[in-house]
Amino acid sequence: MKINMRKHPQRDLLRLAFILAASLFANFANAHMLNMTHIEVQTQEREPTKVTLRIDLGQSLMSPGDYWQLASAPSAEQNVLMQHVKEQLGTGLRFQVDGTPAFPKLLSWDFPAVSLAAIENPLTPQMATLTYHLSAIPRDSIRVSLADDFVVPWPCLIRLDIAGRELPISRLLTSYDRTSGSVALHGTAAGEDVDIGALMVSASQAWLPSLSWVVIGFQHIIPRGLDHIAFVLGLFFLSTGLRPLLLQVTGFTIAHSLTLGLAMYGLVSVPAAIVEPLIAASIVYVALDNLYASHLAPFRMFVVCAFGLLHGLGFAAVLQDIHMPQESFAQALLLFNVGVELGQIAVIAGAFALVGAFRSRTWYSSGIAHPATMGIAGVGAYWLLKRTIF
Repeated sequence: MKINMRKHPQRDLLRLAFILAASLFANFANAHMLNMTHIEVQTQEREPTKVTLRIDLGQSLMSPGDYWQLASAPSAEQNVLMQHVKEQLGTGLRFQVDGTPAFPKLLSWDFPAVSLAAIENPLTPQMATLTYHLSAIPRDSIRVSLADDFVVPWPCLIRLDIAGRELPISRLLTSYDRTSGSVALHGTAAGEDVDIGALMVSASQAWLPSLSWVVIGFQHIIPRGLDHIAFVLGLFFLSTGLRPLLLQVTGFTIAHSLTLGLAMYGLVSVPAAIVEPLIAASIVYVALDNLYASHLAPFRMFVVCAFGLLHGLGFAAVLQDIHMPQESFAQALLLFNVGVELGQIAVIAGAFALVGAFRSRTWYSSGIAHPATMGIAGVGAYWLLKRTIF
C-alpha cells in the first residue's frame, strides 16, 4: 500500500513514530550494554597483579533465583553456594603473563542484590564483583582471554592499568573475538593500542544507565503494563476528536506523575491489594462511559485524573521492587516518567496507525469504537474479579 503523506500527514507521522519507538526500545531492551562484563587488570611493579571482575551472574552463570539465594546468604554459606561459579570462572577466565599461563586466585567477592525482580531484569543489573591476584608478575606482556564455552553478558570490556603508563589500555571482547591479544607493557607508541570499539563502549557507559530508566518506564507500558494500555485505549475510543484525547491523556499523565513521586518519596502509601482492583475498576468505568458519552464532559476529566492518581500508585509498587539509585533518585524518577509517557504515546500512535483512517467515517463508532470498548470493559471486569476474588 502506498502512503500519501500529503493526504494523511498526522496519521502517517504517528504511524512512523510508533514504528521507530518500538524498534528503538526493543533493540535497547535486548542489548547487553548495561550488564556487560568488566575485567580490570592492574599491574604493579613488585606486587601481584590485581584482577577485578564485574559480572551479572544472575543473567549468565546462575539463574536469577540462585543468585538471589547466594546474595541473601551469610558469607560462610556464600563460599559453599558459589563453588560451581568459582569452577566456571576458574576455567573460563584465562591469563597469560609473558607468554606463560597465569592462574587467578580468588581473594574476595561482593554479591549485591536489592530484589529478585531487579536480578531478572537486565536493565537493572545486579553486578557481582570478584577480586583476584595472578600467580605471576608480568614483565613484558599480558593477555586476557575467555574460553570458547564460557558465556557472559556480552560484550566484555577489558581495562588494563599498567604500572608506569599514564593511560589505561582497553580491549573489547565479544563472542566472536575472545582474546585481548598480547598487550606489551613497555615501549608501545602512543595511539598504537587504541581499540575503537572499546573506546565507544566506555564512552557510552556515562549515559546508558540514565537511558535505562527511560526504557524501564517504557517497558512498564509496553509490553508489561496491559492494564495501563487498556486504560489509555479506553481514552482513545471516547470520540473521534484529537483535542478530547489530548486533554484526557494530559490530565491522566499529571495525576499519575504526582502520586508516583509522592509514593516513591514515602509520602503516600496504599496497599497493592487496594490499588490493583481499583485500577481494574477504572478500566471498566472508562470503557462503559465511552458507550454513553458522545463528548468529553467536565466530570469525565475529573474521573480520569482521579484514576490517574491510582495508576501512579501502581507504577510506584513496581518501582519499589526494582530499587532506584539513591544518588540520582530524582533523575531516575523523572526519566522513568518520561519512559511511561513515551509508552503511552506509542500506544496512541499504534491505535491511530490501525484505525485512524476510519475515525471520520460514519460507521466508526458502531463498527470499531464500541466493539473495542466493550472488549476493554470485558478485560477490565475479568481483572477486577481476579484481583478481588481469586
